[in-house]
Amino acid sequence: MSLLEVKNLKFKYTDKELYNNVEFRILAGDHIVIVGPNGVGKSTFLNIIAKNIIPDSGSIEWTSHIKFSYLDQQLKVKQDMSISSYLYGVFEPLFQKEKKMNEYYEALITAPESEYEKLMNRAQAIQDELEKENFYAVNSTIGNIINGLGINNYGLDTILSKLSGGQRAKVYLAKMLLEDSDVLLMDEPTNFLDKEHIDWLIKFLNGYKGAYVVVSHDVSFARQICNVVYALENKQMTRYKGDYEFYLKERDIRNEHFMREYENQQKYIKETKEFIASHIVRATSAKAAKQRVKQLEKLDIIDRPQGELKINFDFPFSKDLGQEVLKLVDLEIGYNKSLLGKLNLLIKHNEKVAILGRNGVGKSTLLKTIMGFIPALGGTFKFNNSAMINFFEQEHSFSEDETPVTYLRSFYPLKTDGELRSVLANVGIKGDLALKRLNECSGGEQTRVRIALMTMQKSNILIMDEPTNHLDKTTKEALYKAIKRFPGSVILVSHEHDFYDGLLDYEIIFE
Repeated sequence: MSLLEVKNLKFKYTDKELYNNVEFRILAGDHIVIVGPNGVGKSTFLNIIAKNIIPDSGSIEWTSHIKFSYLDQQLKVKQDMSISSYLYGVFEPLFQKEKKMNEYYEALITAPESEYEKLMNRAQAIQDELEKENFYAVNSTIGNIINGLGINNYGLDTILSKLSGGQRAKVYLAKMLLEDSDVLLMDEPTNFLDKEHIDWLIKFLNGYKGAYVVVSHDVSFARQICNVVYALENKQMTRYKGDYEFYLKERDIRNEHFMREYENQQKYIKETKEFIASHIVRATSAKAAKQRVKQLEKLDIIDRPQGELKINFDFPFSKDLGQEVLKLVDLEIGYNKSLLGKLNLLIKHNEKVAILGRNGVGKSTLLKTIMGFIPALGGTFKFNNSAMINFFEQEHSFSEDETPVTYLRSFYPLKTDGELRSVLANVGIKGDLALKRLNECSGGEQTRVRIALMTMQKSNILIMDEPTNHLDKTTKEALYKAIKRFPGSVILVSHEHDFYDGLLDYEIIFE
């Protein structure tokens, strides 16, 4: 049974065409992963089928009565309510029914005997509905999900605005899973999740009775959850009915075939144009040349295959530091109360370290404290006097009309357009993309722009908080190489073991 049919879809930003007559469908039981490099339009596609963006042309038809839920990678949700109110709000219609049922039962106390049967029937009808909806297992259902994602540790009375970005992302994900829709649409659901919670999500999705569509650059996660892969490449969606390994094998075969078709067509076009040029003015062959012109006009041109985007990160080094780079003495961090015990730590010359631990334990809070964004609650920290820090913050918002070029110019106002575009080109932000509003760019493109800014600043210490969120495999590899060859010290917060494995001198684990 088809749940969604997408036909002849076309859409473009400015002059960049993202899709050319894309076909896509969701069948009952499909566990779909959409793959493709940053910037090809994966997140935009989810927004289109979620009815948040209107395409230029084509049809998007959901089967009637199909309910879907959408998890955006850049969530914008009201934050002035508690976790409990937010999650239990999913079941508000059922709670209203329960309230009405209780009103009928309470009315029996004062109602005349002639009304008893009518009131009892109405109350029983609602109770039957509640049992059918599994209402009396709501607490158990919510408990399973908040325990699986580690949300129970935050305190259900906590206001959403008081949570870290990673914690809020988990709560939003929990709400989506509680909605029990026919189809889940999820954009980078593992961003901010610890390994144990990713493992729980994998188990949950594998047991999910409905269908889902996931955009993810986490290959390990994708391998374990899909039975269908859609590859978005060359403005087309290609469906691979099988697991991730099947997709990898078939993709190579299809890519070779696509390249041969492209090359053969280019050869045909070249030969045809040469024939036209040499015969169009000859009386004996002008008719044949004109016929060739018509053939070219009718030809469905194959776009040049898109090779892997070339990304080059390079963090310029300033000067050597002394032996002691950063020293913490009885440091206490937090907002209203200390999140951890007193921290004592010494990071030495050129050491690369990762700070690990579950969401909300205080990793980002430590970085914000030592960067001076929030005050310490006690103790001290001190950087080497020669420290020059290059910092990547986990969460960042851009102004409404900010573009990659204007973003860099706000830090380097004397740089020319050419100089700024050259910096952006090194990280794959080229052409009109450099002038596109950042709030319309993909999460990966936004991250590349922010890292591009870091490549303009000399430093001897890199401090990076979850820099790989939203990044595709190619970009992660480029970032890994840049960090590895950086001759200074590195302090990294990351939930991706595959990224930092082999990069570090040691790990610091917060518990």
